[in-house]
Amino acid sequence: MAESFITHLNGVITGKHHGDMNAYFYGTPYYGHNRTHVPFDAEVTPMDLITFYDENWKRKTDVQLIKEGLLPIPKGYVLDGDILRGMSAEERVAAGLDEPPEGYKFVDGELIEMSAEEKIEVGLMTQEEYDTRRANDNNMELQSRLAELQTPEVLAQAEVDETYAAARKAKLAALLAVKTQALWPLEVVWPQTA
Repeated sequence: MAESFITHLNGVITGKHHGDMNAYFYGTPYYGHNRTHVPFDAEVTPMDLITFYDENWKRKTDVQLIKEGLLPIPKGYVLDGDILRGMSAEERVAAGLDEPPEGYKFVDGELIEMSAEEKIEVGLMTQEEYDTRRANDNNMELQSRLAELQTPEVLAQAEVDETYAAARKAKLAALLAVKTQALWPLEVVWPQTA
């Protein structure tokens, strides 16, 4: 009567067979291997460890095998509860699998953009580009602060309230005075406005 069995050596499955389990395997690659009965429909894979299978000869999931320490976590993956998932871009950088994107660095488990000073230091930005960016940022900030004092409501309030108009005028003068600072537009000390 035909039997279904596997051959294995040192805990590694070497083959699945149907036939006489007690057959003499001399001269075959299975000579001297151990033999174990398995169900006819068992789907075993040669070169798997026997411990990869449960008592019913069903292969355990990769997650089970990883949790049991029988398989390593594949490179680029993490075990997230009962799910094996691919790493996010940040996790890949943290694990040293990838370099951070240009202009970014990894700090305290988080991918953050380098400061302008750091970009200059590593050659991603020139001092001239940095100065241009700072000047543009400070000019935009000045225009934004001036615009707050030029809205229709602010202008209307200044028309009907002399005290308000005087305070507005003082704020405008203080804002315009920043352009006379020695390091304008690269360095600015903004006036306190309340």
